[in-house]
Amino acid sequence: MNCKHCGNEKIRKNGTNLGIQRYKCNSCGRTFGAQPPKFSKETKQQAILMYLNNVGIRKIALFVGASPPAILKWIKQKHIILQGLIQNFQPEISENADIIELDEIYTFVQKNGNGQSFGLLTLDRKSALLRLK
Repeated sequence: MNCKHCGNEKIRKNGTNLGIQRYKCNSCGRTFGAQPPKFSKETKQQAILMYLNNVGIRKIALFVGASPPAILKWIKQKHIILQGLIQNFQPEISENADIIELDEIYTFVQKNGNGQSFGLLTLDRKSALLRLK
């Protein structure tokens, strides 16, 4: 077993709480319980997909069986991961441009946008960040 906070293997038992074994990390000094996570990765992914499809936080919490603050925490965690991916993203620059058709989104951005706008194009397993304006 590793520390849930720093990943170090040097941990020791630190009593129990409500029948659940507690551990203390020798490296960072933080304590944690030995219980498995309450929600699976699939459940969290489903909640994120529902959020991306404009389902409200309270409705997601009701469907998934979690609290609204937990849903917000999952969304913030995924947001941080996505920000890191976008910052490290190196778009492929090609001399031969593909033809891409934009529909209502382009019109919406043209009418309402004041500055530069970007869109994420995903085809199969490739993604490209497009500057729309």
